Amino acid sequence: MGTAMLRLKTLLFVPLIALACAACGGAGEAESAPAGSGGSTPPTVSLAANPTSVTSGGSSTLTWSSTNATFCTASGAWSGTKAVFGNESTGALTASSSYSLTCTNSAGSASATATVTVSGTPPPPPGPTVSLAANPTSVASGGSSTLAWSSTNATSCIASGAWSGSKTIPLGSEVRGPLTTTSTFTLSCNGAGGSASRSVTVTVAAAGTIFGLDFPGSAAVATTMRFRFLNPLPIYPATYIWRAFPRQQAGYYTAFFWGNDTVSGLGGDISTFLWKPGGGADTYYGAHPYPNPPPSGTAHNWEISIEQQDFVNGAVVYDRWYTQALRVWSDANGKHHEFYWDLPNTDSAHQVVRISPTTWGNTNPPFPALTWGDAPWNPGNEVWSGILRGIQVYSTALSVLDMSSEANSPLSTSAGAAGIWYLNLDPTPTDISDKSGRGHNPEWVGSQRPSLFSQ
Repeated sequence: MGTAMLRLKTLLFVPLIALACAACGGAGEAESAPAGSGGSTPPTVSLAANPTSVTSGGSSTLTWSSTNATFCTASGAWSGTKAVFGNESTGALTASSSYSLTCTNSAGSASATATVTVSGTPPPPPGPTVSLAANPTSVASGGSSTLAWSSTNATSCIASGAWSGSKTIPLGSEVRGPLTTTSTFTLSCNGAGGSASRSVTVTVAAAGTIFGLDFPGSAAVATTMRFRFLNPLPIYPATYIWRAFPRQQAGYYTAFFWGNDTVSGLGGDISTFLWKPGGGADTYYGAHPYPNPPPSGTAHNWEISIEQQDFVNGAVVYDRWYTQALRVWSDANGKHHEFYWDLPNTDSAHQVVRISPTTWGNTNPPFPALTWGDAPWNPGNEVWSGILRGIQVYSTALSVLDMSSEANSPLSTSAGAAGIWYLNLDPTPTDISDKSGRGHNPEWVGSQRPSLFSQ
């Protein structure tokens, strides 16, 4: 009886406990997942490549997005954990590549794949190029030359031979001198595609070598070929001495003019020459060959060009050297001009003489210049044919005796030493600077240059 009562009490107690736990508020059930974290909803993912086909060395952009994902993992041709959305470059590709992306949450995962097809092989990097030039390529002992270079596809350029050091890229220039021995300059340029070298040699001429400017004549000149002094010495008084080697050509050609020029310098036309009101010309002169017959004759006489006229005396003999001089001055009797076309001869048979009226040459032109090699009002059509060198300019009218002495030995007279204005006995296309110490340096006009003469 006691045992039976105990079992009954136990059976009655168990349902009461169950009923009590049923009121506990469901503590044993799982809580709902927060909105937006995926929860029981599987993720989605999309992945695309743009472009899907590239040539070797090209690249594509991967763009992806997902929903309900907590993280994404890359595989295939890329790797690592990725954001749930984004974009990324593949970088340079040399082979076809597949990119996979798997995005996951507690309810599962989803994957997507994009493939980029690569065609062709990567082109090799271009090899470097280099050019190197010297101007002039022949100098007197103690002279200098300008080296100019350029390169492409290069990351560095190194000099060797008669120079050294790293040089600027892609181009540069440098004056080398004084040079006393023949010198070879080498420039080697390196880049991803290899290397390239160039060399140039500057010959140092033996002592006694002379230099000059070799003008090709009008037929070989497109625009103009001349150098000029702007704001030159006064037109009167002056003495000019030069060495000339004329070659035959048809028509006019110019040794030098003192007269009107243009602001641009490239040259003008007849209106530039006839600059005075009413169409006249004033304050100019020149000395050179004059065609016989004008304007296109192939024979020539020596002339003074002045007063819009041409005064001549003596036939030009071609392909021989002349030492020439022009003396000019002003006095009460007028403007005096004496052209000695074959020194040391100073007799009347070897002169052209013109005395202009006192009314001539009193007003400077708008743009006064002393020009050698071409006529500024007829550019490219009166270019000197032959060689010019040994140029001496004095701001005084030397006596005939002093002029002859100066022609033989510059600055050998007191008048010559005191009156020298410009001196360059051996001009070259790269050096027409004033050697007198007075600083009267001319400038080349335009881009065309005469050739270098040496002997």
